[in-house]
Amino acid sequence: MHQPSLCATVSMFIFGLLPATVHAQQSEVLEDFRDESLQFQRPDILSVQERPQPAFDPVPYRIGGAEIMPSITVDTLYDSNIFAVRDASDDLIVRVRPRLTASKQLGSFNIETAAELDHRQYISTNSQSTTDYVLGLRGRFDLDRESQIYVGTRNGQRTEDRTDPASPLNLQKPVQYRFASAFAGAARTFGQLRIAGRAGVETRNYEDGRDGLDVLVDQDFRNRTVLTGDLGAEFAVSPDLSVFVNGTVNQRNYVDQPLLSPSRDSKGYEVTAGTSFQLSKLIRSEIGVGYFRQNFEDAGFDDVDGFAARAKLEYFITPLVTLTARANRGVDESSTLGSGAYVATSFSLTADYELLRNLIVSASISYEEDRFQDIDRDYDITGARMGVEWRLNPRYSLHAQYDFRDQDASGTFPGREFSRHRFLAGITIAGM
Repeated sequence: MHQPSLCATVSMFIFGLLPATVHAQQSEVLEDFRDESLQFQRPDILSVQERPQPAFDPVPYRIGGAEIMPSITVDTLYDSNIFAVRDASDDLIVRVRPRLTASKQLGSFNIETAAELDHRQYISTNSQSTTDYVLGLRGRFDLDRESQIYVGTRNGQRTEDRTDPASPLNLQKPVQYRFASAFAGAARTFGQLRIAGRAGVETRNYEDGRDGLDVLVDQDFRNRTVLTGDLGAEFAVSPDLSVFVNGTVNQRNYVDQPLLSPSRDSKGYEVTAGTSFQLSKLIRSEIGVGYFRQNFEDAGFDDVDGFAARAKLEYFITPLVTLTARANRGVDESSTLGSGAYVATSFSLTADYELLRNLIVSASISYEEDRFQDIDRDYDITGARMGVEWRLNPRYSLHAQYDFRDQDASGTFPGREFSRHRFLAGITIAGM
């Protein structure tokens, strides 16, 4: 999982000024205020995915001043390569995701909560079936129109995707881990200047696995606590142009270390600066560039530094067609034995087409390059995706998706190399 820049964090603080509305598809309670939207909301142009559809958007229950949104998504998924290896094995998977979100305004205090269960049932390979859950809670206190305080917590259990660059190569089942996190932040506006800060902590506890010979594979060396601090400022030069500077620091402390292996504890930072602008009613963009560095306490792992970047450009070809390009570069934590980190560079291009008022067709292509430190391993990942969402009415919607991923590996320790096709079809039932 790539660590988002503070640019994303600040944008969520800014949007926190707006009245909260609970929608199953839109609630960010479980996302910990991380968002990829532009710094300033410009309501005169909206992308295909942003545009509200009052006739088809889910309607929450309203009880005692609270808005409650229940939903459930049921998907049938065909995966051509469930183990993400060269020798592919396929299976059919049924995925069920019930979710409940709620929101209530108490004077100047807004509180939101969300809970989600995620069960994947493999039809032919039952040993791969998993159940995850996430619980989230956040609050926003408005001191006045210019000042806000934010707090939140999130905890649950997740399954690590086998395609994750840090995923072990030799386990019978995908690794599950439990996590708990909390954060507190504040934001204040001084005329055209917006300043926001945030502090957070997250702990992870990984379950041990077994290899093909049924031998225990210890995963305790991955258990860790991560402390983060973010600070950012943005200045609105005009309604269509702003400049920003962001800084983030982190400290990663590992609980256990394998015998004779170097300590994985490290400290790092990232500084970026850039601009968010709207060239016309057809183009808007956010571009940030800077520098990152991750220093390891043990000389057994090399320190990592380099060029950091985060960019997003949206082209509104017509009111019904949005083209979105994204680019990111930064350092990620590696849980691979012998490697402390890897540098990830990614690009993507997405097209969204509102074929009908209630029918959206999407297509995207992507490329990612992962360069591992300390060991000779490189990943080159290409992907393509096509999807469609058909909202029958506010309560029911259908969706389908095709996803392709090809991962090439090179180096003395090449790691995981595979190709995979996925076909998905499902239904979501939400609201009243």
